Amino acid sequence: MVELTEDQKHEMCVELAEHLPKIRELLKLSQKAFGERCGISTPRMSVIENKHFVMTWSQLTSIMFVVLSNLKTKEYFIVNNLLGPAFLQFIQQKEENSVPDINVAVEDVYVDRYKKQFFDKYIKDWD
Repeated sequence: MVELTEDQKHEMCVELAEHLPKIRELLKLSQKAFGERCGISTPRMSVIENKHFVMTWSQLTSIMFVVLSNLKTKEYFIVNNLLGPAFLQFIQQKEENSVPDINVAVEDVYVDRYKKQFFDKYIKDWD
């Protein structure tokens, strides 16, 4: 399994901060709205973006959850090779020489179940 050193994690935190304005632009979110989705306060998001503070690894993983959950920002992440393959290999528990998964397949039965749960819980309430 790929393991990351503290130095590698630090470098990834610095690299991701460089891309936060573009990521927020793609999401059409203010620092406040983006921070709310990531669980990061507006003042902290501001100092991270302005390079007055290096985000923590925990903050990076929170941001990446949002990034990889949105098609536009996921594409931006992949096209720009952000954080290098080691990040995805680490998160996905891959071996060093293996190709990280870009899309994770889910069986249709689970997709159908999710859609039904979503419909039952959210859409029917709008009627």
